Amino acid sequence: MLQIEAVADSTVLRAVSWLPEGAVRLLDQRRMPELVTQDCRDEVEVLAAIRCGVVAGAAAMGVAAAFGVVLAARQLVTPVRSWSQALEPVIAAFAALGPMAANVHWTLGIMRQTLTGLAADVDVPARLLNAAEAIAAADQEANRSMARFGLQLLRRHHSAEQKLMLLGYSGELSGGGGGTAMGVVQAAYRAGVLKEVLVSEASPSQAGSRLAAWELERAGVPHLLMADSAAARIMKCDPVSWVIVGAERIAANGDVITTQGTYALAILAMHHGLRFMVVASTAALDMSLSDGDALEPEVLHGAAGASQPLDVTPVELIDAIVTEKGVIERPDEGKIAKLMSIRRLH
Repeated sequence: MLQIEAVADSTVLRAVSWLPEGAVRLLDQRRMPELVTQDCRDEVEVLAAIRCGVVAGAAAMGVAAAFGVVLAARQLVTPVRSWSQALEPVIAAFAALGPMAANVHWTLGIMRQTLTGLAADVDVPARLLNAAEAIAAADQEANRSMARFGLQLLRRHHSAEQKLMLLGYSGELSGGGGGTAMGVVQAAYRAGVLKEVLVSEASPSQAGSRLAAWELERAGVPHLLMADSAAARIMKCDPVSWVIVGAERIAANGDVITTQGTYALAILAMHHGLRFMVVASTAALDMSLSDGDALEPEVLHGAAGASQPLDVTPVELIDAIVTEKGVIERPDEGKIAKLMSIRRLH
């Protein structure tokens, strides 16, 4: 049965966590900045929570889906002739929630792989729980690496304190912890190279004003909330150095599928001489997707699991893609393929 409870404001925030009694705790992102959690005790409740927007962000959805598969496995009556067959409908149901969220499909691929070739005496629910916890830990470690690489990139191009522009929400609650684009911003603040963050409100979801600005305020990071329509004027008048965004999916050629409005912001950045940085783990890189033009507009606008419609930002407008394996400057298909050949984390 679903359980809802408030969380103390001083608590370390986790979008998704596993409880020892066998439940998944989700921080309800619809209620932010009010801190309210939901405890889900079966996969049906986890599926419903993701559908309703309790969990947002591709990586967080992936972690929640992995724990949802664990809950489903724990409810099966043993012996089970084929764990893969028994759990495939559950895995498919979670996959359908985030067709554009590459992290979700990467995560579910790991859960499927965990189910293959198991010995008869293996504790399958325990094995799946270990896999889900490893996925959450890997995402957190990947975020730390991306923050470090992103900070190095900022320092390489600008030695003085700088202003950054942030679109959408890619912070602590968007995955296993630390955030992607927000992680780079936080690292820059801690290193003393950040003067101020300009946060776009990101209509219609208001993820910037409701989540990103709140998280920056909570961390004491100097920031200014701006209307989406003010971006061009600010770029013209303010000494902003980088625009930083996250990603739901990245095509093999480097086209980026992410929050609607990113394409327009990238064009403005190029016109005003600002650099444009995308921060995403390699789990978001979809080598089966040749380019963003392969996606139908209705797929982007009706993407389940996304807090708002998505758009495609062409690779020509992107200065750097920061991943946990390293930085790709002036990305293209060859550079991305070379990066993906590196074995690390994802």
